Amino acid sequence: MEDEREEFIQKMKTKKEHHSHHESCPFMKFFEKKISKPLVDEDHDSPFYALEADDVSSTWDHTKPEGVPTAVFHGLGDACIYPGMKSFTQELSEGTNAPAHCIEVGLPTFGEYFNNFETIADKSCQKIAKDPDFQGEFNVVGLSQGGLLARYIVEECDMPGTVRNMLSIGGPHMGVDAVPNCSDGVLCSVLNAAARKLVYLKPVQNWLAPAGYFRDVRHMKNYEKDSVFLPALNNEHGAEGTYSAMRKSRFSDLNGAMLVMFNQDTIVYPKQSSWFQTLDDKAEKVLPLNATAFYNDDYIGLKSLVEANKVDFVSIEGNHLQFTDDDVQNTFIPFLNK
Repeated sequence: MEDEREEFIQKMKTKKEHHSHHESCPFMKFFEKKISKPLVDEDHDSPFYALEADDVSSTWDHTKPEGVPTAVFHGLGDACIYPGMKSFTQELSEGTNAPAHCIEVGLPTFGEYFNNFETIADKSCQKIAKDPDFQGEFNVVGLSQGGLLARYIVEECDMPGTVRNMLSIGGPHMGVDAVPNCSDGVLCSVLNAAARKLVYLKPVQNWLAPAGYFRDVRHMKNYEKDSVFLPALNNEHGAEGTYSAMRKSRFSDLNGAMLVMFNQDTIVYPKQSSWFQTLDDKAEKVLPLNATAFYNDDYIGLKSLVEANKVDFVSIEGNHLQFTDDDVQNTFIPFLNK
């Protein structure tokens, strides 16, 4: 066992500096052929700035304090069987000294493209509820759209266990307003216009998973009425009702949340969605959190959690999911061990 552990440590020391868990997927390679400049490109060290007027379980060291298990949700185009996800999950297990499992739903890669996103979330919940490692307190980690699945487990999953900490890495919590890598230019304008026209049609919502978190700020009524997933998760249908109260209570009861944004993100637009920020209703600028009803009226309990000093807003240089081993060891794992 000691030899296996030393072999693992040596592999971790010699692997690439950057994690990029979608690089094995042909779909993401297609999107990455064109890197466009975002229409709205603002950098702030906090989401609260001045308002403008207008599956891998590993062996772990039983001589160290044992943490809580971790459920990991990968991003669009990735899969638990890919080497990057296996290594990342193993690293979390080693760092927390507890089991870590990557949660897969359906056929790897394709199962989280061509599906209803609410269905994906529900099946993820079922897997969590049945896993013996998640019957008590556990952490959730989500990469990219996996951040939304992680939050679904926090807010809505009917399960024996409870979530202690939520780590969202590049998660589009206020949705996306453009096709990946296509927020600027004539061709992208045409493509995004077509996407906005079609995205809330029932067949698209039922068969294209990312449609479930496409949030068109210009047509909020259509989004709130016809999107199958994000409006409910964000309590944008209203704060009244049992489910709305449950989401808010469960999210605000977290021990901690870490929200990671990538400063050169061209996949999630706007990138500040990872910090629960949104574009204004004309899609001309990104609003600070304290200029939105979502935050000020505490739709899901984010404000309560922030005021309790339980939210870490983290920004990382690089494009989508381009974090390093140093980020994992010195930022992510210490947070999960809280």
